[in-house]
Amino acid sequence: MKPFEDSWVLVTGASSGLGHEFARQLAHAGANLILSARSRERLEQLALDLGRVAGAKAHVVPCDLARPGGAGELSAAVDALGVSVTHLVNDAGFGSAGPFVASEPQALSEMVRVNAEAVAMLSRHFLPAMVAAGRGGIINVASTAGHQPVPYMATYAASKAFVLNFSLALAAELRGTGVHVMALCPGPVQTGFQERAGIDHARMFRLAVLSSTETVELALAAYAKGKELFVPGRINRAQTLAAKLLPRPLLTWGALRASERMGRAR
Repeated sequence: MKPFEDSWVLVTGASSGLGHEFARQLAHAGANLILSARSRERLEQLALDLGRVAGAKAHVVPCDLARPGGAGELSAAVDALGVSVTHLVNDAGFGSAGPFVASEPQALSEMVRVNAEAVAMLSRHFLPAMVAAGRGGIINVASTAGHQPVPYMATYAASKAFVLNFSLALAAELRGTGVHVMALCPGPVQTGFQERAGIDHARMFRLAVLSSTETVELALAAYAKGKELFVPGRINRAQTLAAKLLPRPLLTWGALRASERMGRAR
């Protein structure tokens, strides 16, 4: 895809899941990568693979965005590389399932820091140079969960609602600058997210599940077309449309029942 040829793209959460797939497909689209996640070993292996298979240049910048100041540390480390970031993919994020009152406070704090704070701080750091150059942009990975309240995943859904609304607001501010922002709202994707979140994968709504390959392929095509909001998959788009049309109490009740059926209330 021409928007990415010979550009530098920073991908957070690149060691696994959608972030890993973003890195792989961007490399095949001609981009050079700055790969960030917590695991140096996984990132270095990915960088080697991308160089060997796609001929992409890749820098590895390990960083834990859950740490206080993590986004600032990552920004400084990327600046020290001496390359201009044309595109930013804010993919790093995680969730958990279960009653809010039983949640670990530190885990909740880290979730908000990674899912929301880091998205805002990294965007703020890299956007000015993009605007000055009149090109590039940001893909922020939100979720279909960000379109409605989700009992037993209250903090995760709220953090993704932040990403969704933050992205759409930025997209409006940046119109006419040559820079654009897209909120990507995937539904269930075949990654390690469900295992970390404590969701029974066998009970997921299987018809809505997309592969990470298909999700990223569709997302990059939508971003290249200048879309500001993209929900991959017909069932997922129907769900987000319903979230706009149905009364919020009914949405919350439906999400509550679905959470109970999937075992999140334990």
